[in-house]
Amino acid sequence: MDIDNYIEILSKSSSGNPYTVRFYMEENGISAFCSCPAGENRKLCKHIIRIINSDDSILFDNNQKNLLGKINSHLQNTDIPRLVSSLRENEILLEKTQENVKKAKKALEKVILKK
Repeated sequence: MDIDNYIEILSKSSSGNPYTVRFYMEENGISAFCSCPAGENRKLCKHIIRIINSDDSILFDNNQKNLLGKINSHLQNTDIPRLVSSLRENEILLEKTQENVKKAKKALEKVILKK
């Protein structure tokens, strides 16, 4: 393994024990693995997403902030920032849609249940 292309970050967890997030920089992308339950099941977890978004509040060890910059710099040469942006846009649409569903449900409830 080329250690110049490998980064390991300790991520905060709700249990207080850190998760290990490993990044392997590839020519046109990045591979990431997290030791959290979702990551162990090969799912994209919030730890990986927050790290690739340069969210330093996820860091278990603040001395690793410089590693976020290294990852972010590498990502700029990939399609990942566009995909992350698309994900965020769709999350916002989903949140708005969920709010609209709640409002519609309350309006229907008001009419049907005479509330």
